[in-house]
Amino acid sequence: MNRPPFSPVVAMSARQSLGLSPQQVTEQMNACGVPVDISMIHAWEVGEYRPTEDELFVLADVLWCRTTDLMEIEEPRTLAEHRLARRFSTAKLAHAIGMDTAEYERAERRNTWTGDGRQTVALLRTLHLTLPELAKVTEQPGTPGTDLPTPLGGGPLP
Repeated sequence: MNRPPFSPVVAMSARQSLGLSPQQVTEQMNACGVPVDISMIHAWEVGEYRPTEDELFVLADVLWCRTTDLMEIEEPRTLAEHRLARRFSTAKLAHAIGMDTAEYERAERRNTWTGDGRQTVALLRTLHLTLPELAKVTEQPGTPGTDLPTPLGGGPLP
């Protein structure tokens, strides 16, 4: 399983600024339905191990911060980072945009976009992207947006 980027320093700092102990983080994550133990919290904070996507999403909730804070990125630069910033698993996002999960995962790995017009519109809305932003993060050639699918019936995308 590919694990998202993670900053141990940011996570520990966020926890300490809230006055939480590693044990309290463990308890809150478990209460949210994500089973972890204190050794995992310690391993994350010293950089020995990175949380899974689900663990990252719940840890951000427990630490009252954004997933991008814990990933230590200012602005998402890739399709995967935009998805993680909006707290979607690949399967959940693929379902939301009407795309096969394997096809969506391939798009992330290759950092390209091959969805049709409807999938493109759904992706833009779901991830709160503009067409030029999608073109930029998927490294589309030419003028941003010109090589991406348009909605059925033509016309501009929202």
